Amino acid sequence: MIGYLGDVVFSTSSDRVFSFRNMKVSASADWGEHKRIGQKSQWEFLGPNAGKVSFEIVLDANYGVEPRKEIEKLISYSESGAVNALVIGGKRIGSRWRITSVSSAWNCITSSGILTKASVSLTIEEYQ
Repeated sequence: MIGYLGDVVFSTSSDRVFSFRNMKVSASADWGEHKRIGQKSQWEFLGPNAGKVSFEIVLDANYGVEPRKEIEKLISYSESGAVNALVIGGKRIGSRWRITSVSSAWNCITSSGILTKASVSLTIEEYQ
């Protein structure tokens, strides 16, 4: 197992490949500016902002994955406001995460309308 986001498990085996690529983790802080007449501004640290993570998931039926089912699950998490842990390599990243954006490209559809390959861009944000 590579890791998981809630019950979405990232893993590779001889039967199934469900992994991600191009993972980007960002952190930032919020600062307040106090303007002063005739002097430089003074800055005040207000606190950290919620972390953000984005990555792409390739879903391919040839590797034991049902692309449409997985896309629907991710959309459901986003639309229901589900909050989950993100664990990669056995280590928790941040606290808890909410899916803020799911975007899918349906790359291959059979003549009978079955989605066999897709890529999903996922953006999640830390939830406190």
